[in-house]
Amino acid sequence: MSTPLQLKPMTAGDILDRAIRIYRENFVALVTIVAIVNVPLVLLQALSFLLIFPFGEGFSPTSTLQPTMILVGVGLFVIGIIGAVFAVFELGALTLYVSERFMGRVITVRQAYSNAFKRGLSLVIGALLLFLALFALFMLFFGAIFIPAILAALGGSGRDSATALAGFWVVCTCVLFVPGLLGILYFYTRWTFWTQAIMLESYNSTGGLGRSWKLVKGSFWRVLGFNIALGIMAIALTFGASTTITFGAAFLPIPFGTMLQTVLNGIIQIIIAPLQYATLTVLYYDLRIRKEGFDIQMQLQDKEPPDQNG
Repeated sequence: MSTPLQLKPMTAGDILDRAIRIYRENFVALVTIVAIVNVPLVLLQALSFLLIFPFGEGFSPTSTLQPTMILVGVGLFVIGIIGAVFAVFELGALTLYVSERFMGRVITVRQAYSNAFKRGLSLVIGALLLFLALFALFMLFFGAIFIPAILAALGGSGRDSATALAGFWVVCTCVLFVPGLLGILYFYTRWTFWTQAIMLESYNSTGGLGRSWKLVKGSFWRVLGFNIALGIMAIALTFGASTTITFGAAFLPIPFGTMLQTVLNGIIQIIIAPLQYATLTVLYYDLRIRKEGFDIQMQLQDKEPPDQNG
């Protein structure tokens, strides 16, 4: 079992060490929290490939196969929406579980999910607001690519047209691409701890986003650095595994290779996600200790005399 941490400001190394310790000591429980949501989704996705390619003979746009593909496509869309909603509860349960272990308290997977469902409405609305905001910036980010491409399709050919299009692409890059990319990084970083705010401090959806915004103020580069490091770790592991399975899939029928890659990516997500959220939750507490004296607050609570009227 994890021992209570002496609350004090932590270095980056301290944060990673504590997160890894929580991850290692509670590996089964943390993986179970993620697997509860991800395993059914992965199995449904794998099944969909068998429906699209029923005999492993590759795609053939026959009249009998097209209705199946449409049905499977609709099913995958519905599964994706349901999965996104339950993934929000998964993040809430992960956050609470890591928080309780960080504070040296005992909690079960069932209790973690039970509390996540109690905060479900705030979690779902918060996730939706975050998605809409980042999606708007995402459209700016890709506007620099789509707009010139559309103009190229509508415009004529020739040196003058190509020169004008190239100049317009540069303008789009400066006006849309760069601000869109920087905006995504900035807003995502400022809203990093919205889940922690909702689960651990009982904020509502907008309050959680606002709480995270204030908490990250003054520590933007520190939080961005952790997000980038965690993102690189996830990409490196996923890319390495995907490259290996892609090479092996070349010797397998199309559906089986795709199914294998889907299952492998699901396993990687189940293993990586707990460590990512353990790190972010420990970082959340570090910011509260540095900015709000959370360690002192906890010490004062421990020294309060018991209620003599009970």
